[in-house]
Amino acid sequence: MKMAICIDYDNLHKPQKAAGIMSVISSALIKMPEILESSLGTCEVRLYGGWFEGENLTKLSQDVSVNIQDEFPTILKLPTATGMCKISVTVELAFSLLEEPSHHLFNTYRKKGKPHNLRVEKQANIGCSTPTCPLPMARKLLEKGFCPSDGCAHSDKHIVYRHEQKLVDTMLTCDLIYLAAQQYDCLIIISADDDFLPPIRTLLLRGSKVIRVHPRLNIGSQPVNVAGRKLIEIGL
Repeated sequence: MKMAICIDYDNLHKPQKAAGIMSVISSALIKMPEILESSLGTCEVRLYGGWFEGENLTKLSQDVSVNIQDEFPTILKLPTATGMCKISVTVELAFSLLEEPSHHLFNTYRKKGKPHNLRVEKQANIGCSTPTCPLPMARKLLEKGFCPSDGCAHSDKHIVYRHEQKLVDTMLTCDLIYLAAQQYDCLIIISADDDFLPPIRTLLLRGSKVIRVHPRLNIGSQPVNVAGRKLIEIGL
């Protein structure tokens, strides 16, 4: 059995990130119905995230890379109904499209200025008269984007900022389409982001075997059925 896993790293929960990539992959694979029918397999894993700030690797990407180098490649041994399934696992950070591996996609992590759609209620409007109430300071901090205290030596304009990932979701989507044209028995995406439903539906329409793994499965969500094919959805 030959499998590919695309992990939307930013969509993982903090405890899952803290447990490490090995834990995430093992937790997903052990729940795959196909594993119970196999004795050998290969699994190629790609992690998608904002790995570059400009053309420099972020601290997060460096930390995750160290984790990958320490633990992979490896052989995972998973119990089955009839014995043991041995799966050869490789992991890499997605720096480029699978279609064009020599061209890195930089600037995927970006710091933006202070958010313009956040508001802090006035102290008087909520009937608060506490002298140490933090609301007035929070309002000034959001309005200015830097420390509003008189005499503060910090003039950094990016104390209040938002970060965002760019190109990452579309890179993962393009790679899913690319992988579907290769000789894989199963494609697995680990993400609960509904932005990936269109490419997943496209793959199902083309007859690919797709499994979506949710970092936290919502039991009440509606099943995805496409042309008589039901998307297999499991939770970590």
